[in-house]
Amino acid sequence: MVMHLEPDFLLRAVIRTPALRLALGSFRSLDSEGIIRHDADPVAGRLLAGALSSAALMSVLLDEGEKYSIRINYPGPAAGVLVEANADGRVRGLIRNPHVMTTADSVEIACGDAGATVAVTRSKDGRILNSGEVRSAFIMPSAALGYFLSVSDQIESEIRCEVELQPDPAAPVRSADGVLLQAMPGCDLACFDTIRKRLLEPAAGKVLRDRSCSPEDKLRTLSMLLCRTVEPPEMGVFPVPAARFACNCSAERMREMTLQMLGGEDFEKLLQENPNPAVRCQFCGAEYRLGAEGPSPSQGKE
Repeated sequence: MVMHLEPDFLLRAVIRTPALRLALGSFRSLDSEGIIRHDADPVAGRLLAGALSSAALMSVLLDEGEKYSIRINYPGPAAGVLVEANADGRVRGLIRNPHVMTTADSVEIACGDAGATVAVTRSKDGRILNSGEVRSAFIMPSAALGYFLSVSDQIESEIRCEVELQPDPAAPVRSADGVLLQAMPGCDLACFDTIRKRLLEPAAGKVLRDRSCSPEDKLRTLSMLLCRTVEPPEMGVFPVPAARFACNCSAERMREMTLQMLGGEDFEKLLQENPNPAVRCQFCGAEYRLGAEGPSPSQGKE
């Protein structure tokens, strides 16, 4: 049987009763692109894919022109992940140690036994709108970010991501599906806690991984499961741009960043020692040459 590989998608929905916000998406292409660009091994790839998927789901909470900058730090050899998600669907990210399996053969060992530190900044046009940092006992990015939204933003939330990898260098992610659940004003929190538990049950995971239905049908099926109804609850559904791996680096940006890091005098010394030094973007891997005649890319980006 051949699995139907649907294109990435992202849906946002509001359920009138019991006042819930849902975001449902598929992120196979997004996560594959991130893993390939960073040559991440399976353990690092699972963490990176979870972070990219979760950030993409959170992007539905942004207003036009806004951006999330997300940092999850671990005490273990994985070190941490850094992801940025924009309201228009552009997402980029990295894992500090993409080859963590040289010292850790599981996610638990890679992350360490002291949980994670989660820091999230919301900004627009370089201006910080709000930011927060929490300590989480959860190590998987989806659970850690759901906890962050509940504690720091004080909006009861849960994020679940189902990521399946495969041994294919050209398409390392077989499937990547996720859902964001939030309580809206007027939602009974005891009811929400029950629905949150249903989201974490195996039945919800089965719906997320289902390839036999359209995104809209999957959303309706999941909402019925969560709300325990025989008909889809009354809700508004709002398609949003599918998340995609996209980097905003450029030769000019890289030159400016290098100049800020080194200072004018040291930058000139660098050019004297090496007239055409190379600088690589940590997010997408694109390499730029910062010669004295001005920056120029030596490796294009998709």
